[in-house]
Amino acid sequence: MRALHLVLPGLLTGCVIGGDRYPRSRDLTQVWQVDKTRILAVEAEPPEIRPGEVARFRALIGRPPGDDAAPSTVWFACPLTEGGFDPTCGGDLAEVDLENLDPVELAALGLIGFEPLFPPAYTAPLDLLDALPAEDRAEGTYVLVNTTVLPPDVLEDPEFELDPATLEASYKRLVVSEAATPNHNPVFDAFGVDGIGVSPQMTVHLDPEQSYELQVLLTEESFEDYVFLNSDGEVEERVEEPYVAWFTTGGELAESVTLPPFLDAGFLAPARSGARGTWYAVARDRRGGMTWWVQDWVVD
Repeated sequence: MRALHLVLPGLLTGCVIGGDRYPRSRDLTQVWQVDKTRILAVEAEPPEIRPGEVARFRALIGRPPGDDAAPSTVWFACPLTEGGFDPTCGGDLAEVDLENLDPVELAALGLIGFEPLFPPAYTAPLDLLDALPAEDRAEGTYVLVNTTVLPPDVLEDPEFELDPATLEASYKRLVVSEAATPNHNPVFDAFGVDGIGVSPQMTVHLDPEQSYELQVLLTEESFEDYVFLNSDGEVEERVEEPYVAWFTTGGELAESVTLPPFLDAGFLAPARSGARGTWYAVARDRRGGMTWWVQDWVVD
């Protein structure tokens, strides 16, 4: 058996901020800058499921130019209980057999995925909503899904010791309900630069220090109708309003978030000819749905 001695302590707990170990706000990079490996978004498909149904996950991992090492990711799913989240969920995986991974056994530990060995997927237990009153099952509950990017060395060296302080982690709430209008992920219809449409396979050529307008278009179905139970117990009819979070590995973005109906963002290209980079546009709705568009660019 080739075992991976992998312990991820504290990944599902809070952290303390303070002291000289942490950067001051004026020293931090802009929220839209991708100058290191970052988890920019986590998508569940579908983003809202019923008990017994399966959600599959993928993560958008932004990396600066020149970082070509394919990262590994580990995924945990921890249902919310009456006492909160199980503190052992996402804990010690001291004896994981890399050669004979059993998703059923691993799911008992909270582990639902270990890329690239097996993709993340979560099946909601049939009894997950049993503790809720019948009138609350339409709103349901949620499962906290954690994804952590591991160093490339972790699969080559099973005894590799991880430093939790250096790991990149992200959390997502997966809704499990009996909603009459369950949520769906938004869908990009098009991406454009100064009014010219481009495909994800293209590399956009830019002029040095030139300003551009980045445009996205979502499908009509992305603005879906749904019913919502408000705090007074009244049912409201609402319309989804997806917004877009913008990121780039170089240059400067004028906006980090754009709201409907104006989803466009301004961009200033770098001055250096030959500079390469990537734009990331992440569409999010108000109920946990999301998708993204990734577009490479180069300065001529």
